[in-house]
Amino acid sequence: MIYATPTTVVPVPEEKELTLEEYFRRLQVEEPELDSYIPELDKPRDKQVGGKHYHQGKGIQPWDIIDAWELDFWEGNVVKYILRWKHKDGVQDLEKARHYLDYIISKNS
Repeated sequence: MIYATPTTVVPVPEEKELTLEEYFRRLQVEEPELDSYIPELDKPRDKQVGGKHYHQGKGIQPWDIIDAWELDFWEGNVVKYILRWKHKDGVQDLEKARHYLDYIISKNS
């Protein structure tokens, strides 16, 4: 690679890409413990962001069912809306579940 200024041209040697190990060796410091840089975070399952209707299932979150049964996005939404319809948006949630179910049927027909 060559860098040019208005009055001079200075060749610069190409550097190979460094591994993290080589980078830290050149800095003459030990590789940091990554855990020490990651703040203590709440686990997603330990907190609920909005939606008191999710507490109706005696501690079972829809995503626990979705995860256990390895459901895809559309199947998971059918489960989510069926589980919450009595406690949140009523018939509108059933219509949303049907909408996703209709999509599943159409893509598998």
